Amino acid sequence: MPRQGLSKESVVQAAVDLIEEKGVSQFSMGKLAQRLKIKPASLYNHVESIDKLMKLVKEEAIYQLVQLENQAIAGKKKNEALFALAEAYRSFARNHYQLYQVIMAFPKENDLVLKQEAGEIISPFLKVLADYGLTENQQFHWQRVLRAMMSGFAFHEQAGGFSYFPIDQDESFYIAMQCIANGLCQTGGEKR
Repeated sequence: MPRQGLSKESVVQAAVDLIEEKGVSQFSMGKLAQRLKIKPASLYNHVESIDKLMKLVKEEAIYQLVQLENQAIAGKKKNEALFALAEAYRSFARNHYQLYQVIMAFPKENDLVLKQEAGEIISPFLKVLADYGLTENQQFHWQRVLRAMMSGFAFHEQAGGFSYFPIDQDESFYIAMQCIANGLCQTGGEKR
């Protein structure tokens, strides 16, 4: 019987909190049960398995990221929206790096739910890219370029890969984004 006051949602939120605090590699059902002050077996009254729980954590992480991105681009167009989107993405990766890792560990299964979640992740990118006059194919290529640059930058920032030279990381990020903005303007103007 489920513990009074404990729900699937509260278990997921406790898992999110624990992952952010201790790291995804340190997460376990036993540690989660300890955090909730229940027996590990009691968790299964609320979630079927650790895989199902991690899927729910991933959904919550995606929701948080997409909300942040949509808020950042609201009412903006072209470069203003592009730079706001990039900063929101970078901010999420900096402030919620463990959840960001959960998102990046997307299984490669042929799963309709995963395809829908992938669509949610790229939706803000496609909204921004549509303003550049790109074809649909170009938008999909450019969202890959943009996400790859931002993911790589986030990884290097977190791993300390940019700490060896005393130049401003924010300026480096701005330069990378300006290169993408210039490429988008050129590609949109070409109308191939």
